Amino acid sequence: MGKYNLFGLALFLLHVLRGYSLVIEMKMIHRYSIHSPLYRHFASRYEAIQALISLDSVRLSSHVQNSSDNWPALPPAGSNLGPNTAFEMPVASGATLGTALYFVELYVGTPPQKILPIADTGSDLVWVNCNPCQNCSTFPTFNPERSSSLSYVRCYSRECYALSPTLSCIFRPKMACKYSYGYMDNSSTSGPYIRETISLNSTMGKPLKAHNVLMGCGLNNQGLREVAAEGVLGLGQGPNSFAIQTASLYGGKFSYCLGDYLQPTTVKSSLVFGDMVGDAAPSLLRKPIQYTPILQGGSTFYYVGIEEIAINGEKLPISASAWETDQFGNGGTIIDSGTSLTYLAEDAYEIILEALNVAIAYPRATTMSPQQFDLCFNTSGVTELKLPEFSIILEGGKTFIPPPENYILQVEDNVRCLGLRPITGPSPSVIGNLLQQNFFFQYNVQQSVLGFAPADCSVHN
Repeated sequence: MGKYNLFGLALFLLHVLRGYSLVIEMKMIHRYSIHSPLYRHFASRYEAIQALISLDSVRLSSHVQNSSDNWPALPPAGSNLGPNTAFEMPVASGATLGTALYFVELYVGTPPQKILPIADTGSDLVWVNCNPCQNCSTFPTFNPERSSSLSYVRCYSRECYALSPTLSCIFRPKMACKYSYGYMDNSSTSGPYIRETISLNSTMGKPLKAHNVLMGCGLNNQGLREVAAEGVLGLGQGPNSFAIQTASLYGGKFSYCLGDYLQPTTVKSSLVFGDMVGDAAPSLLRKPIQYTPILQGGSTFYYVGIEEIAINGEKLPISASAWETDQFGNGGTIIDSGTSLTYLAEDAYEIILEALNVAIAYPRATTMSPQQFDLCFNTSGVTELKLPEFSIILEGGKTFIPPPENYILQVEDNVRCLGLRPITGPSPSVIGNLLQQNFFFQYNVQQSVLGFAPADCSVHN
């Protein structure tokens, strides 16, 4: 979803102590998991993949020119968290503001009120449905009058100007800075901009609080009734996101490890705020972590640089311009936990498709909807499947080699299809979450680097 990119969660907590730092591992539940409030049964994997492609089509439209030019926002003014503390927020899977894949459990205000917002790595604003709310979902809303820690951001303050240079004001329930935020599916939210306390859980069991977190209090929300979410927890790179506002509290690192949510539906994945747990590394990681720069720091999305693509170790003749951003910020490549398939610049995709057509020796096949896939093949009678190695060489020569099942999808019995698709126009290429499965990804927002390593994500189930 761009401002809209939704990255969500549902929480079961595993607490781990690493030296003197506290690390909390959170369990994420995909929207189509049986643990999700939006669980949906699919008759086949093909039907499930079709549903994900449908969500992708909405989400991809929001990836165009979505960079943040706002002035830096202020970090939370106070907290009882020590430096580099790790913390958790409970989480469950969801639907964008039609295309959300995960929900997160959040406790807002004093005393804490439980909120179920969408977690979104492609949006910056933190906001919750507030009472009285127009056009809200049937889920509970946050009641400002019941919180003793809430304060309103003043009109004409620097926080208000950092949010929007237009300096809009709202006069009910009190005169305050007004926020307005729109999404590409035509949903929107507006209301007063507030400071509030968010309660967090530490690995020691001690309740922790992040004070003065800037967020929107949504009183007028349009097009969100079917979303079944109570707000959005923005985790993008922009200054108003939760990840950036609280970075100094947890060391500026958050990470996840996504299991295969197409099979089975009971699989849970993990999200961690804070540094990776040293004791868990031997069982989690299959190889050492590699680090590549996060480009365009300060923009909403997490951009990475692609240097080359290789099939079976042979580098393909793809022009470097296929991966570059233009003078307007269009193009480039983002890593997105909220898009399912991987979408590559059309010129590069055609070369990759041709190489895979040569490398895959199995007889070709068609599906019930052949226009969705450019390469499908039949594996009837095959006992040991042999598929080509697909490598993405990222900036700094760091090589991302996903296993074949991440990019060759079983869509029907004995039929597999290429899980890569072309993307045209100004949109960036997108490394989607299917390609990321069974890899550990760590976002270091303070040093602007992305760490990744093959992993056994099932060890945290």
